[in-house]
Amino acid sequence: MAKLLLAALVLTLIVSIIPMMIPFYALLLSTTSLGLYIDKNLNDKYRAQIVGYSAMTSPWLEVMEKNGPIEKRIFKCTDSQIRNDNLNIKIRNAKDILFKKETDSTLTLTIFCGGPNQTITFNKNSGNSIELKNN
Repeated sequence: MAKLLLAALVLTLIVSIIPMMIPFYALLLSTTSLGLYIDKNLNDKYRAQIVGYSAMTSPWLEVMEKNGPIEKRIFKCTDSQIRNDNLNIKIRNAKDILFKKETDSTLTLTIFCGGPNQTITFNKNSGNSIELKNN
């Protein structure tokens, strides 16, 4: 009985530690390159990255404007913002991101997901997606 009690105590201790590790896991993913799925320079002015800093959320797409050593996040895009009718398209499955065109108020990117490619036009001011096209 003593061995069973000891095993139950050790198992309870381990199970109680697991939820408390989530903040440390997020800290590890955000301070190292472990949370970075794709990091790509789109051109001299913009850089795109797909990151996932938490075990509780899915990865997201960020586009940064490069101003020397300082970067400014232009917009952040999640899975729900790029889905049209195809629920299989997910940012975590992206294999490549290409810069298509830019105007004064919009930025157009193409995301290669293995299936139909997504061409997304974003509003630079609000960060919202304006137009989605399957290629």
